[in-house]
Amino acid sequence: MRSLRLAAALALVSALAGCGFQLRGDAPMGIQSIHVSTVGASPVATEVRRRLAGGPTKLSPTLKDAEAHLRINAETPEKSILTLTGAGRVYEYQLRLRVDYQVADAAGKALVEPTQIELRRNLTYSETAPLAKEAEEAQLFTDMRQEAAAVILRRIAVAAGGGPTR
Repeated sequence: MRSLRLAAALALVSALAGCGFQLRGDAPMGIQSIHVSTVGASPVATEVRRRLAGGPTKLSPTLKDAEAHLRINAETPEKSILTLTGAGRVYEYQLRLRVDYQVADAAGKALVEPTQIELRRNLTYSETAPLAKEAEEAQLFTDMRQEAAAVILRRIAVAAGGGPTR
């Protein structure tokens, strides 16, 4: 029985190794350096900088040394009531994150015209666990910011000709 399990495990490992499976990783950007600026405080810009820190595209501290310029014009988190119970209490909220941004090359030509990303998540509410729901809300907003940063970087890669077209 033990040798049968060992053989099955070896077969599984061989199949995975032979199929060419690899983690997707970050797509190449197609640009060497980028400057990231914001109108106000922007956690999405911070996430973009974090994602670029370990990759081949370098963050440029000044606009004049950058090959491209990402400008986050606005970042707006919103929370609204989605559904109510029969007793008139909140049952579910909708969380939204809107990010307005644009990307230009060193000459000022638009690589990505002014664009808006809107992400939404639903959050059920419980009066018996308000602190847990606050933590869940904060985590959902963090996840949306990470997703927005990933979308922005993919769109830059496509616009610069370095990434996949889908």
